[in-house]
Amino acid sequence: MPDLHLNGDRASNQTTPPLRVLSVVVTNETDADVNVDRVQAAARVALADSSYRDVSVSVAIVDDAAIHQLNRQFLEHDYPTDVLSFVLEDQPHRLEGEVVVSIDTANRCAEEAGWSGVDELLLYVVHGALHLVGYRDKAADEAAEMRKAEAAVLARLGVTLSAHDSRWHGADEEDDSP
Repeated sequence: MPDLHLNGDRASNQTTPPLRVLSVVVTNETDADVNVDRVQAAARVALADSSYRDVSVSVAIVDDAAIHQLNRQFLEHDYPTDVLSFVLEDQPHRLEGEVVVSIDTANRCAEEAGWSGVDELLLYVVHGALHLVGYRDKAADEAAEMRKAEAAVLARLGVTLSAHDSRWHGADEEDDSP
């Protein structure tokens, strides 16, 4: 039997990887009825395959006014947006971050995308969580990789991608949304 090593309250041995800690706290700062468990699951699935052993992320669901203020304050963009991600700590085995999503933007964009506001909101949570673990989307190849990862996470959550949404068809046009 391999030697057992205790690391705080976590146990590991030399033949299996150390146990992972994945903490996701969701706060709904709106009056909207949101399935917090589903939002938490979306973040957890998006973060699960990362190389970090200790992950702590908060997800805030806000309205357009709140995300507009944050977008102006931190990115100097004077408009509401869909999702913002903030890495608070990034060490080799530890990640701490925040994801802020706009339920107003999700509800507004969902109809055009051809699916529910809930699914659009979950996409924003997944997108923000993937940014925290290193995915980028400024270059075309990065955006394609991000879309592929988003689609995989949404599939694991049982979300069917909208056939009417050009985001899933490799649209050539640039887009600031997730």
